[in-house]
Amino acid sequence: MSFKKIFTSSGVNFLFRIFGLGTSFFTTIIITKLFGINTFGNYSLIFAIAQIAALFFTLGIPNTLIKIIGNENFSYLQAKKLLIKGLKGALAFSIIPMFFFYFGATFFSETIFNNVQLKNYFLIISIATPLFVVHEILLYFFIATKKFMKYNFFMFVLPNVLLILFLFLFYNLKFENHFTFIAFSISILLTVLIEVTTIFELKNQQIKSSISTLNLIKTASPLLFSGLFIYLLNNTNIILLGVLSNESQVGIYNIAYKVGSVGFLVIVSVSTIITPKMAELYGQNNLLELKKLTHKATQLIAFLSFPLVLILILFSKFILSFWGENTSSGSTAMIIISIGVLLSAIVGNVDQILNMTNNQKILRNITIFSFFIHIIVSYFLIKEYGINGAAIATLITNVLINVLCLYYIKKKLGFYTLF
Repeated sequence: MSFKKIFTSSGVNFLFRIFGLGTSFFTTIIITKLFGINTFGNYSLIFAIAQIAALFFTLGIPNTLIKIIGNENFSYLQAKKLLIKGLKGALAFSIIPMFFFYFGATFFSETIFNNVQLKNYFLIISIATPLFVVHEILLYFFIATKKFMKYNFFMFVLPNVLLILFLFLFYNLKFENHFTFIAFSISILLTVLIEVTTIFELKNQQIKSSISTLNLIKTASPLLFSGLFIYLLNNTNIILLGVLSNESQVGIYNIAYKVGSVGFLVIVSVSTIITPKMAELYGQNNLLELKKLTHKATQLIAFLSFPLVLILILFSKFILSFWGENTSSGSTAMIIISIGVLLSAIVGNVDQILNMTNNQKILRNITIFSFFIHIIVSYFLIKEYGINGAAIATLITNVLINVLCLYYIKKKLGFYTLF
Protein backbone atom coordinates (compact mmCIF):
# COMPACT_ATOMS: atom_id res chain seq x y z
CA MET A 1 0.00 0.00 0.00
CA SER A 2 1.59 3.27 -1.15
CA PHE A 3 1.88 6.43 0.95
CA LYS A 4 -0.50 8.14 -1.48
CA LYS A 5 -3.09 5.36 -1.10
CA ILE A 6 -2.85 5.52 2.70
CA PHE A 7 -3.16 9.31 2.64
CA THR A 8 -6.11 9.32 0.23
CA SER A 9 -8.07 6.56 1.95
CA SER A 10 -7.28 7.88 5.41
CA GLY A 11 -8.18 11.39 4.26
CA VAL A 12 -11.71 10.35 3.33
CA ASN A 13 -12.05 8.49 6.61
CA PHE A 14 -10.68 11.53 8.44
CA LEU A 15 -13.29 13.83 6.85
CA PHE A 16 -16.06 11.52 8.01
CA ARG A 17 -14.53 11.47 11.48
CA ILE A 18 -14.37 15.28 11.47
CA PHE A 19 -18.09 15.30 10.68
CA GLY A 20 -18.67 12.77 13.45
CA LEU A 21 -16.59 14.81 15.86
CA GLY A 22 -18.45 17.99 14.93
CA THR A 23 -21.85 16.40 15.48
CA SER A 24 -20.59 14.78 18.69
CA PHE A 25 -19.46 18.16 20.02
CA PHE A 26 -22.77 19.66 18.90
CA THR A 27 -24.52 16.90 20.85
CA THR A 28 -22.57 17.76 24.00
CA ILE A 29 -23.50 21.42 23.56
CA ILE A 30 -27.18 20.54 23.06
CA ILE A 31 -27.31 18.39 26.19
CA THR A 32 -25.28 20.88 28.25
CA LYS A 33 -27.24 23.96 27.16
CA LEU A 34 -30.75 22.46 26.98
CA PHE A 35 -30.68 19.80 29.69
CA GLY A 36 -27.86 21.09 31.94
CA ILE A 37 -24.26 20.15 32.79
CA ASN A 38 -25.46 17.70 35.47
CA THR A 39 -27.54 15.84 32.89
CA PHE A 40 -24.53 15.71 30.59
CA GLY A 41 -22.52 14.30 33.49
CA ASN A 42 -25.12 11.56 34.00
CA TYR A 43 -25.27 10.92 30.25
CA SER A 44 -21.46 10.68 30.04
CA LEU A 45 -21.25 8.28 32.97
CA ILE A 46 -23.97 5.98 31.69
CA PHE A 47 -22.61 6.15 28.13
CA ALA A 48 -19.21 4.95 29.38
CA ILE A 49 -20.81 2.08 31.31
CA ALA A 50 -22.96 1.11 28.32
CA GLN A 51 -19.93 1.08 26.02
CA ILE A 52 -17.95 -1.05 28.46
CA ALA A 53 -20.81 -3.56 28.66
CA ALA A 54 -21.21 -3.60 24.88
CA LEU A 55 -17.49 -4.11 24.28
CA PHE A 56 -17.33 -6.94 26.79
CA PHE A 57 -20.28 -8.79 25.29
CA THR A 58 -19.08 -8.44 21.71
CA LEU A 59 -16.67 -11.14 23.00
CA GLY A 60 -13.77 -9.72 20.97
CA ILE A 61 -15.53 -10.69 17.73
CA PRO A 62 -15.17 -7.27 15.98
CA ASN A 63 -11.35 -7.37 15.74
CA THR A 64 -11.44 -11.12 15.17
CA LEU A 65 -13.51 -10.56 12.02
CA ILE A 66 -10.79 -8.25 10.68
CA LYS A 67 -8.05 -10.70 11.61
CA ILE A 68 -9.62 -13.90 10.22
CA ILE A 69 -11.08 -12.35 7.06
CA GLY A 70 -7.73 -10.67 6.33
CA ASN A 71 -5.46 -13.61 7.25
CA GLU A 72 -7.58 -16.18 5.40
CA ASN A 73 -8.52 -13.90 2.48
CA PHE A 74 -12.23 -14.74 2.84
CA SER A 75 -14.72 -13.96 0.09
CA TYR A 76 -17.62 -11.65 0.95
CA LEU A 77 -19.99 -14.62 1.28
CA GLN A 78 -17.59 -16.42 3.60
CA ALA A 79 -17.21 -13.22 5.62
CA LYS A 80 -21.00 -12.93 6.00
CA LYS A 81 -21.22 -16.51 7.22
CA LEU A 82 -18.56 -15.74 9.81
CA LEU A 83 -20.46 -12.59 10.79
CA ILE A 84 -23.65 -14.57 11.41
CA LYS A 85 -21.82 -16.96 13.71
CA GLY A 86 -20.33 -14.03 15.59
CA LEU A 87 -23.70 -12.32 15.99
CA LYS A 88 -25.32 -15.50 17.29
CA GLY A 89 -22.63 -16.00 19.93
CA ALA A 90 -22.59 -12.37 21.07
CA LEU A 91 -26.38 -12.02 21.22
CA ALA A 92 -26.68 -15.19 23.28
CA PHE A 93 -24.33 -13.72 25.89
CA SER A 94 -25.88 -10.23 25.77
CA ILE A 95 -28.84 -11.54 27.76
CA ILE A 96 -26.57 -11.40 30.83
CA PRO A 97 -26.19 -7.58 31.00
CA MET A 98 -29.91 -7.16 30.36
CA PHE A 99 -30.72 -8.92 33.64
CA PHE A 100 -27.66 -7.46 35.39
CA PHE A 101 -28.60 -3.82 34.76
CA TYR A 102 -32.35 -4.32 35.12
CA PHE A 103 -32.22 -5.92 38.57
CA GLY A 104 -29.21 -3.89 39.70
CA ALA A 105 -30.49 -0.45 38.64
CA THR A 106 -31.47 0.66 42.14
CA PHE A 107 -28.29 -0.67 43.76
CA PHE A 108 -25.98 0.96 41.20
CA SER A 109 -27.71 4.33 41.25
CA GLU A 110 -28.34 4.69 44.98
CA THR A 111 -25.51 2.71 46.60
CA ILE A 112 -22.58 2.89 44.18
CA PHE A 113 -23.05 6.35 42.66
CA ASN A 114 -25.34 7.92 45.28
CA ASN A 115 -27.42 9.39 42.45
CA VAL A 116 -31.07 8.27 42.24
CA GLN A 117 -31.45 9.94 38.83
CA LEU A 118 -29.27 7.22 37.31
CA LYS A 119 -31.85 4.47 37.92
CA ASN A 120 -33.78 5.18 34.71
CA TYR A 121 -30.52 5.32 32.76
CA PHE A 122 -29.55 1.84 33.98
CA LEU A 123 -32.98 0.51 33.01
CA ILE A 124 -32.44 1.89 29.51
CA ILE A 125 -29.06 0.13 29.28
CA SER A 126 -30.69 -3.16 30.24
CA ILE A 127 -32.87 -2.97 27.12
CA ALA A 128 -30.40 -1.37 24.71
CA THR A 129 -27.20 -3.37 25.32
CA PRO A 130 -27.90 -6.01 22.60
CA LEU A 131 -28.36 -3.16 20.10
CA PHE A 132 -24.99 -1.69 21.03
CA VAL A 133 -23.37 -5.13 20.69
CA VAL A 134 -24.81 -5.75 17.22
CA HIS A 135 -23.90 -2.23 16.05
CA GLU A 136 -20.27 -2.66 17.12
CA ILE A 137 -19.91 -6.02 15.35
CA LEU A 138 -21.53 -4.79 12.13
CA LEU A 139 -19.24 -1.75 12.01
CA TYR A 140 -16.14 -3.94 12.23
CA PHE A 141 -17.56 -6.24 9.57
CA PHE A 142 -17.55 -3.26 7.20
CA ILE A 143 -13.88 -2.63 8.07
CA ALA A 144 -12.98 -6.32 7.65
CA THR A 145 -14.57 -6.43 4.19
CA LYS A 146 -13.07 -3.02 3.27
CA LYS A 147 -16.48 -1.36 2.90
CA PHE A 148 -15.09 1.84 4.36
CA MET A 149 -17.78 4.18 3.03
CA LYS A 150 -20.48 2.11 4.72
CA TYR A 151 -18.45 2.03 7.91
CA ASN A 152 -18.04 5.80 7.87
CA PHE A 153 -21.72 6.44 7.17
CA PHE A 154 -23.04 4.12 9.87
CA MET A 155 -20.41 5.15 12.41
CA PHE A 156 -20.20 8.92 12.03
CA VAL A 157 -23.16 10.20 10.05
CA LEU A 158 -26.46 8.40 10.53
CA PRO A 159 -26.48 7.75 14.32
CA ASN A 160 -25.19 11.25 15.12
CA VAL A 161 -27.75 13.00 12.92
CA LEU A 162 -30.56 10.87 14.35
CA LEU A 163 -29.39 11.57 17.90
CA ILE A 164 -29.45 15.34 17.34
CA LEU A 165 -32.96 15.16 15.86
CA PHE A 166 -34.30 13.09 18.77
CA LEU A 167 -32.64 15.36 21.35
CA PHE A 168 -34.38 18.42 19.91
CA LEU A 169 -37.65 16.50 19.67
CA PHE A 170 -37.56 15.29 23.28
CA TYR A 171 -36.54 18.73 24.54
CA ASN A 172 -39.46 20.39 22.76
CA LEU A 173 -41.80 17.71 24.10
CA LYS A 174 -40.42 18.54 27.59
CA PHE A 175 -39.45 14.94 28.29
CA GLU A 176 -37.36 14.12 31.35
CA ASN A 177 -33.56 14.23 31.30
CA HIS A 178 -33.00 10.48 30.98
CA PHE A 179 -34.61 10.71 27.53
CA THR A 180 -31.22 12.01 26.35
CA PHE A 181 -29.99 8.42 26.57
CA ILE A 182 -33.22 7.07 25.10
CA ALA A 183 -32.53 9.35 22.13
CA PHE A 184 -29.10 7.72 21.74
CA SER A 185 -30.56 4.22 22.02
CA ILE A 186 -33.24 4.86 19.40
CA SER A 187 -30.65 6.30 17.01
CA ILE A 188 -28.59 3.10 17.34
CA LEU A 189 -31.71 0.93 16.85
CA LEU A 190 -32.59 2.65 13.56
CA THR A 191 -28.96 2.52 12.43
CA VAL A 192 -28.73 -1.23 13.13
CA LEU A 193 -31.91 -1.91 11.16
CA ILE A 194 -30.50 -0.14 8.11
CA GLU A 195 -27.08 -1.81 8.54
CA VAL A 196 -28.71 -5.24 8.51
CA THR A 197 -30.60 -4.49 5.29
CA THR A 198 -27.37 -3.45 3.54
CA ILE A 199 -25.55 -6.67 4.49
CA PHE A 200 -28.13 -9.43 4.25
CA GLU A 201 -30.36 -10.27 1.31
CA LEU A 202 -33.89 -11.58 1.78
CA LYS A 203 -32.72 -14.90 0.34
CA ASN A 204 -29.30 -15.64 1.75
CA GLN A 205 -26.84 -17.67 -0.34
CA GLN A 206 -25.66 -20.86 1.31
CA ILE A 207 -21.95 -21.35 1.91
CA LYS A 208 -20.13 -23.49 4.43
CA SER A 209 -18.08 -21.70 7.10
CA SER A 210 -14.60 -22.97 7.92
CA ILE A 211 -14.87 -22.02 11.61
CA SER A 212 -17.50 -22.89 14.22
CA THR A 213 -19.15 -20.37 16.53
CA LEU A 214 -17.33 -21.88 19.52
CA ASN A 215 -13.93 -21.68 17.83
CA LEU A 216 -14.67 -18.11 16.74
CA ILE A 217 -15.38 -17.11 20.34
CA LYS A 218 -12.23 -18.91 21.57
CA THR A 219 -10.13 -17.12 18.94
CA ALA A 220 -11.76 -13.80 19.86
CA SER A 221 -11.25 -13.98 23.63
CA PRO A 222 -7.72 -12.47 23.76
CA LEU A 223 -8.85 -9.63 21.48
CA LEU A 224 -11.90 -9.14 23.70
CA PHE A 225 -9.81 -8.39 26.76
CA SER A 226 -7.27 -6.19 24.99
CA GLY A 227 -9.99 -4.10 23.33
CA LEU A 228 -12.08 -3.95 26.49
CA PHE A 229 -9.20 -2.91 28.74
CA ILE A 230 -8.02 -0.26 26.28
CA TYR A 231 -11.50 1.23 26.43
CA LEU A 232 -11.55 0.90 30.21
CA LEU A 233 -8.24 2.71 30.42
CA ASN A 234 -9.76 5.64 28.55
CA ASN A 235 -13.08 5.72 30.42
CA THR A 236 -12.47 4.44 33.94
CA ASN A 237 -11.79 8.00 35.07
CA ILE A 238 -15.35 8.99 34.19
CA ILE A 239 -16.69 6.23 36.44
CA LEU A 240 -14.22 7.03 39.25
CA LEU A 241 -15.13 10.71 39.06
CA GLY A 242 -18.78 9.65 39.28
CA VAL A 243 -17.99 7.84 42.53
CA LEU A 244 -15.45 10.25 44.04
CA SER A 245 -16.81 13.55 42.74
CA ASN A 246 -20.11 14.84 41.29
CA GLU A 247 -21.93 14.83 37.96
CA SER A 248 -20.76 18.37 37.16
CA GLN A 249 -17.09 17.33 37.36
CA VAL A 250 -17.87 14.24 35.28
CA GLY A 251 -19.41 16.46 32.61
CA ILE A 252 -16.48 18.91 32.56
CA TYR A 253 -13.90 16.12 32.41
CA ASN A 254 -15.74 14.33 29.63
CA ILE A 255 -15.84 17.49 27.52
CA ALA A 256 -12.12 18.11 28.19
CA TYR A 257 -11.35 14.49 27.30
CA LYS A 258 -13.37 14.57 24.08
CA VAL A 259 -11.74 17.80 22.90
CA GLY A 260 -8.26 16.80 24.06
CA SER A 261 -8.56 13.50 22.19
CA VAL A 262 -9.19 15.12 18.81
CA GLY A 263 -5.73 13.98 17.72
CA PHE A 264 -6.96 10.39 17.98
CA LEU A 265 -9.03 11.15 14.88
CA VAL A 266 -5.89 10.94 12.79
CA ILE A 267 -4.62 7.79 14.53
CA VAL A 268 -7.90 5.92 14.18
CA SER A 269 -8.55 7.19 10.62
CA VAL A 270 -5.26 5.73 9.41
CA SER A 271 -5.65 2.60 11.55
CA THR A 272 -9.07 1.85 10.07
CA ILE A 273 -7.58 1.78 6.57
CA ILE A 274 -4.36 -0.14 7.24
CA THR A 275 -5.55 -2.72 9.79
CA PRO A 276 -7.09 -5.12 7.22
CA LYS A 277 -3.94 -4.74 5.10
CA MET A 278 -1.77 -5.55 8.13
CA ALA A 279 -3.70 -8.78 8.67
CA GLU A 280 -3.37 -9.62 4.97
CA LEU A 281 0.41 -8.99 4.86
CA TYR A 282 1.00 -11.00 8.02
CA GLY A 283 -1.10 -13.84 6.59
CA GLN A 284 1.26 -13.80 3.58
CA ASN A 285 4.30 -13.73 5.94
CA ASN A 286 5.43 -10.53 4.23
CA LEU A 287 7.06 -8.81 7.22
CA LEU A 288 9.13 -6.44 5.07
CA GLU A 289 6.03 -4.86 3.51
CA LEU A 290 4.35 -4.86 6.92
CA LYS A 291 7.28 -2.84 8.29
CA LYS A 292 7.12 -0.38 5.38
CA LEU A 293 3.36 0.04 5.76
CA THR A 294 3.71 0.61 9.50
CA HIS A 295 6.41 3.27 9.10
CA LYS A 296 4.48 5.12 6.37
CA ALA A 297 1.37 5.12 8.53
CA THR A 298 3.22 6.37 11.62
CA GLN A 299 4.85 9.18 9.64
CA LEU A 300 1.47 10.29 8.32
CA ILE A 301 -0.16 10.12 11.76
CA ALA A 302 2.61 12.14 13.44
CA PHE A 303 2.67 14.75 10.65
CA LEU A 304 -1.08 15.37 10.83
CA SER A 305 -1.48 15.10 14.60
CA PHE A 306 1.13 17.65 15.66
CA PRO A 307 -0.64 20.84 14.43
CA LEU A 308 -3.96 19.63 15.87
CA VAL A 309 -2.47 19.04 19.30
CA LEU A 310 -0.59 22.36 19.20
CA ILE A 311 -3.84 24.25 18.54
CA LEU A 312 -5.57 22.45 21.42
CA ILE A 313 -2.76 23.32 23.82
CA LEU A 314 -2.52 26.99 22.83
CA PHE A 315 -6.26 27.69 22.76
CA SER A 316 -7.55 25.27 25.40
CA LYS A 317 -9.54 27.76 27.49
CA PHE A 318 -11.03 29.49 24.46
CA ILE A 319 -12.14 26.19 22.92
CA LEU A 320 -13.72 24.92 26.14
CA SER A 321 -15.57 28.21 26.66
CA PHE A 322 -18.01 27.18 23.91
CA TRP A 323 -19.58 24.77 26.43
CA GLY A 324 -19.96 27.46 29.08
CA GLU A 325 -17.87 29.31 31.65
CA ASN A 326 -17.59 26.35 34.03
CA THR A 327 -16.05 24.06 31.42
CA SER A 328 -12.98 26.31 31.07
CA SER A 329 -11.79 24.85 34.38
CA GLY A 330 -11.00 21.69 32.43
CA SER A 331 -8.30 23.38 30.30
CA THR A 332 -5.34 21.92 32.23
CA ALA A 333 -6.81 18.41 32.00
CA MET A 334 -7.36 18.93 28.28
CA ILE A 335 -3.73 19.96 27.71
CA ILE A 336 -2.44 16.88 29.58
CA ILE A 337 -4.73 14.60 27.57
CA SER A 338 -3.58 16.25 24.31
CA ILE A 339 0.07 15.58 25.16
CA GLY A 340 -0.77 11.90 25.69
CA VAL A 341 -2.46 11.76 22.29
CA LEU A 342 0.64 13.26 20.63
CA LEU A 343 2.82 10.57 22.22
CA SER A 344 0.50 7.90 20.83
CA ALA A 345 0.72 9.50 17.38
CA ILE A 346 4.53 9.39 17.41
CA VAL A 347 4.49 5.71 18.39
CA GLY A 348 1.80 4.62 15.88
CA ASN A 349 -0.82 1.86 15.83
CA VAL A 350 1.00 -0.43 18.25
CA ASP A 351 -2.12 -2.14 19.60
CA GLN A 352 -3.51 -3.15 16.22
CA ILE A 353 -0.10 -4.32 15.01
CA LEU A 354 0.04 -6.79 17.89
CA ASN A 355 -3.58 -7.83 17.32
CA MET A 356 -3.15 -8.48 13.60
CA THR A 357 0.12 -10.43 13.94
CA ASN A 358 -1.04 -13.19 16.29
CA ASN A 359 0.33 -11.35 19.32
CA GLN A 360 -3.09 -10.54 20.73
CA LYS A 361 -2.34 -12.42 23.97
CA ILE A 362 0.65 -10.15 24.59
CA LEU A 363 -1.53 -7.07 24.05
CA ARG A 364 -4.16 -8.56 26.36
CA ASN A 365 -1.57 -9.00 29.12
CA ILE A 366 -0.20 -5.48 28.60
CA THR A 367 -3.64 -3.88 28.78
CA ILE A 368 -4.75 -5.86 31.83
CA PHE A 369 -1.53 -5.02 33.70
CA SER A 370 -1.79 -1.35 32.69
CA PHE A 371 -5.45 -1.21 33.67
CA PHE A 372 -4.78 -2.23 37.27
CA ILE A 373 -1.89 0.25 37.47
CA HIS A 374 -4.26 2.88 36.08
CA ILE A 375 -6.95 2.14 38.67
CA ILE A 376 -4.51 2.56 41.56
CA VAL A 377 -2.89 5.72 40.17
CA SER A 378 -6.25 7.26 39.19
CA TYR A 379 -7.82 6.65 42.58
CA PHE A 380 -5.14 8.54 44.48
CA LEU A 381 -4.65 11.30 41.90
CA ILE A 382 -8.39 11.96 41.50
CA LYS A 383 -8.84 12.18 45.28
CA GLU A 384 -5.98 14.69 45.44
CA TYR A 385 -6.30 16.67 42.20
CA GLY A 386 -9.77 15.94 40.78
CA ILE A 387 -10.10 16.08 36.99
CA ASN A 388 -6.44 17.10 36.57
CA GLY A 389 -5.43 13.99 38.50
CA ALA A 390 -7.58 11.90 36.17
CA ALA A 391 -5.78 13.39 33.16
CA ILE A 392 -2.32 12.80 34.68
CA ALA A 393 -3.22 9.16 35.40
CA THR A 394 -4.31 8.73 31.78
CA LEU A 395 -1.01 10.17 30.54
CA ILE A 396 1.06 7.89 32.79
CA THR A 397 -0.81 4.78 31.67
CA ASN A 398 -0.64 5.84 28.03
CA VAL A 399 3.16 6.05 28.21
CA LEU A 400 3.34 2.66 29.94
CA ILE A 401 1.24 0.89 27.30
CA ASN A 402 3.10 2.41 24.35
CA VAL A 403 6.53 1.55 25.77
CA LEU A 404 5.53 -2.06 26.48
CA CYS A 405 3.92 -2.46 23.03
CA LEU A 406 7.02 -1.03 21.33
CA TYR A 407 9.24 -3.47 23.20
CA TYR A 408 7.21 -6.52 22.16
CA ILE A 409 6.78 -5.40 18.55
CA LYS A 410 10.56 -5.12 18.28
CA LYS A 411 11.00 -8.48 20.00
CA LYS A 412 8.42 -10.36 17.91
CA LEU A 413 8.52 -8.60 14.53
CA GLY A 414 12.01 -7.11 14.50
CA PHE A 415 11.22 -3.42 14.03
CA TYR A 416 10.09 -0.31 15.87
CA THR A 417 7.01 1.63 14.81
CA LEU A 418 8.33 5.01 15.97
CA PHE A 419 8.14 8.00 13.65
